[in-house]
Amino acid sequence: MHPDRAYTVAVPTLVYRLPPNLYIQRFSLSLKTGATDGLEELNKQLAASGYERVSQVSQHGEFAVRGSLIDVYPTGSELPVRIDFFDDEIASLRLFDPDTQLSNQAIPKIATLPAREFPTDAAAITSFRNRYREYFEGNPADSLIYTEVSEARFPGGVENYLPLFFDATATVWDYLPADCEVITIGDVEAEI
Repeated sequence: MHPDRAYTVAVPTLVYRLPPNLYIQRFSLSLKTGATDGLEELNKQLAASGYERVSQVSQHGEFAVRGSLIDVYPTGSELPVRIDFFDDEIASLRLFDPDTQLSNQAIPKIATLPAREFPTDAAAITSFRNRYREYFEGNPADSLIYTEVSEARFPGGVENYLPLFFDATATVWDYLPADCEVITIGDVEAEI
C-alpha cells in the first residue's frame, strides 16, 4: 500500500487472512536496467516466487526463458515484461503484447509481487499437508484439494486454505503504517 494514498476497504476485507508481510517482502522482486542480477539468479528467484516456467508467457504468474531473454508476466501488471540480458547485466526492460509477442515500450524498472499468495516449494507443501491433517478429520487422500496440493498443483480456490501454508497469517492491519489514519462510516465493529 502506498503511504500517500487513501484507500476504501469493505468490512470483510479487514478480517480476510493475508500472507505474512515477510513473505511478500522476501518474494517480491525489483529490477531495473543496468542491474547485475544475472539471468540464472533471476530464473531461480522467479521460480521461488511462485512464477510458473512456461515456453511462452500468456498469463499472469508465468515466466519463460529464451536464450538471454526472460519474459515475465508480473502479478497485477497490465502487460508482461521482456528482460534482455547482456552477460549478467539487465540491458533492457520492455513491455510486450502477450498475443503477438512483440515488444514495444521500454521501461526503466519493474516491481513484482509473488505470483501467488502462498509459497509453492516442497517445504510449503509439507506444511500444508501437516496442517490439513491436524485441522480436518477423515482420510486426507479423499480430499481433492489435499491431493492436488500434495502433487504441487494449485487449483483455483486454494488461496482459501492460506493459513495451512504459514505458521501465522496477517490482515490488512498488518500492512498499514502505524501512523495511518482510519476513518469509519457506520457501525464497523458490529459488522466485524
